[in-house]
Amino acid sequence: MSESLSNVSSTIRDQAGKILRLPFALRAPAPEYPQCNRVLRYWDELRGQRVAPRRAEVEPRHIATALEFTFVAELVAPQVARLRIAGNHLEHLLGMEPRGMPLGVFFTLDARTELGNALDQVSKGARAQLPIRAESGLGKPAMDGLLLLLPLLDDDGRITRVMGVFETHGQIGRSPRRFKLTAQKMQIAQPMPGAQPAVTPNPVTEQRHAAPVAPRRPVPQAEMQAEKQPELQHDLTPLRRGSRPGVITNPEAPAAQPPRGKPQLRLITGGRED
Repeated sequence: MSESLSNVSSTIRDQAGKILRLPFALRAPAPEYPQCNRVLRYWDELRGQRVAPRRAEVEPRHIATALEFTFVAELVAPQVARLRIAGNHLEHLLGMEPRGMPLGVFFTLDARTELGNALDQVSKGARAQLPIRAESGLGKPAMDGLLLLLPLLDDDGRITRVMGVFETHGQIGRSPRRFKLTAQKMQIAQPMPGAQPAVTPNPVTEQRHAAPVAPRRPVPQAEMQAEKQPELQHDLTPLRRGSRPGVITNPEAPAAQPPRGKPQLRLITGGRED
């Protein structure tokens, strides 16, 4: 009897601090994002061995089922992207037309810093997958999602656009909805080795190959003084006393003199007699 009790106590000590799962307690499957996967496969096929495909190569009909969740943003700063094209799902999340607004309008203040870091990596040729979760509250049920960010090249070979997918699971509820990044680690894939890098503008090189500017000839002092004088000279002589504002008067003409002497009353006879 004592041996059985000791065995039970030792088993309890060994299992202390461990979380046991019951056989019938199934773990919830991880959410799937088919629209993100579809756009990612299409983007990967377009780019080939390059860092990213060109914006003009994207055909919306190949991702017709994902257009509702897809957007195209312009990189206006290293960590800022402004929406140029947005699907209906983004409009429903925000409660208004999102075109022309920055992508950070969908995120909380704390999450915008990490979003900016991800956009900075995308502008260098990386692709990012960011797990997101909406803030819940009254009329705002729980909602999880995935944000996919893919770089696009312009006609000059520079990364100036971002094609993304904003896919969520759950009811939208009362808009606008704001999202934050979950505790899961962001997946940022760097460009493949040996891929052709994007062409970035080099100010030193562009200035070196720029067309020479003809030197300016020295301007004589007489011409400089002539240029300073206006072609049409307006009479800025102050108005003389007694003139009305806005009426041009001749400054050489004498001013009207008031009548001299004591003021006199003039009697007017006539009128009605009683």
